[in-house]
Amino acid sequence: MKQGLFESLTGQFYDTTPIDAVPEGRRQMLSIIDHLSRLFNTRSGCLSHMPDYGLPDISELYRRMPEGVDELRAAIRKTVEKYEPRLKNVKVVPRDSELKSAQIIFILSAELKSGGQVRFQTTFSTTEPSTIIPWKKPQ
Repeated sequence: MKQGLFESLTGQFYDTTPIDAVPEGRRQMLSIIDHLSRLFNTRSGCLSHMPDYGLPDISELYRRMPEGVDELRAAIRKTVEKYEPRLKNVKVVPRDSELKSAQIIFILSAELKSGGQVRFQTTFSTTEPSTIIPWKKPQ
């Protein structure tokens, strides 16, 4: 089983795509993206049984720019290492962000515990949910 428990229970991924509609080789990647999307769009303190699940309030970090970028980078790394068990050796690097448009972009790279490397681009904004997509180095 390449997908996570949540997807197995619901029969679909976060974007409502049925599990059976996704080739087995892509299920783990989509499952990790789903979980990271949930993780990054949850604010710390929202879950009483896991008060450190999620990230700090992004709008607060924007108020502390440019130091807020490093605070968010560290929070992402710490949270992923704790709550995404399929990844190890997590690295989070800020990308040229568009502070004028209130976006902060990071490249998250990690090793899969099952073998292999993954890279994601995640974009944070004060006005929209964070997004996470697979990332490939520009040619």
